[in-house]
Amino acid sequence: MPSFVKCTTAEGQSVRVNLDHVAMIEPYRTERGFSGSEVVFSNGSPSSIIVQENQEQLSGPLFDAVSRGS
Repeated sequence: MPSFVKCTTAEGQSVRVNLDHVAMIEPYRTERGFSGSEVVFSNGSPSSIIVQENQEQLSGPLFDAVSRGS
């Protein structure tokens, strides 16, 4: 069963990310002070998405999904 987490893009749009397709979550910062995360997908398009949530906020649901065996 897919595990989804609700995120907000850099542009302010709400999206749901299927954690089953996430390969990596990396910190993302710009020179203008925006701080968030780059979510890199293991396959498909888009290959990554920039979200406002930080790694810690996203890794909780990700680790929960792994511990449930999803």
